[in-house]
Formats: sequence, structure tokens, C-alpha cells
Amino acid sequence: MRSSTPYNLFIFVISTFSIASVAFSCGLTTKWNVSVISAIGEDIVAHIKSGDDDLGNHTIPYVGIYSWSFCENFGGGTVFYGYFWWGSKFQSLALIDNNIERRCYFDNVATQRCYWFVKPDGFYVSRYPNGGGELIKHWD
Repeated sequence: MRSSTPYNLFIFVISTFSIASVAFSCGLTTKWNVSVISAIGEDIVAHIKSGDDDLGNHTIPYVGIYSWSFCENFGGGTVFYGYFWWGSKFQSLALIDNNIERRCYFDNVATQRCYWFVKPDGFYVSRYPNGGGELIKHWD
């Protein structure tokens, strides 16, 4: 008679891998990758958070990038806010919401990408990583 322990272990590993694969792919919701890229000649500090996740403070150097990924809430409505400090300047804005998602969304792409470029005159968003984009907000 064979031991069932190796069989049970095999089933456990396969089940765990399957669940992890579904979780990584976001299942029925959209996966987003968001990048904040500094085009300012000095360090900036960014604090990024949503209603569910606080990603903390991050120092982003000149041409540095801070990126994160998330699965959109079922039914949409995911919002991530960014709070930015550059010397004595401060600005806050929504980095992801329904309005920004429309600007970044590509049809027939499994993972959506959104790029923010922080420049001396303000905050630009684009679906392309080329440094351009649409000016969304100036520094205060």
C-alpha cells in the first residue's frame, strides 16, 4: 500500500500554485503598473497611498523611478493619491482614479501601465514611457 503523504503534498503544491497564479494575474479585474519618474534635478519625496494600501515615503532622485503594481478593485473605483515634496514646494493629486485610467488605458493589453513625469513645472501623465504626457497639475 502506498503512502498518501507524497500525493497530498503534490496536490497541495499544485493547488497553491494555481491560487497564486490567479492572484498574480488579478483574476477578473485589471492589473495596473504605475511609475513615477522624476525629471527634477534634485531629490523629491513622494508618499503614495490608497484607501487600502499605504506605500509610504519614497525619495526619488533625478531620473529615478518609483513603481508599484495593483489589482483594480472589483467594479473599478481604485484611487491612489500621491503627496509630493520638492524643497519648499508641495503638491497632492490622484495618481490613479477613473479619469487617469482613461488617459492611460490601452485596449487588449493584459497589464495596463501609467507613467507620471514630475517636472519643474508640474505633473504629467502618459500611457507611454517617453517623457511626454499631458500636464495634469502644476506645483503649488
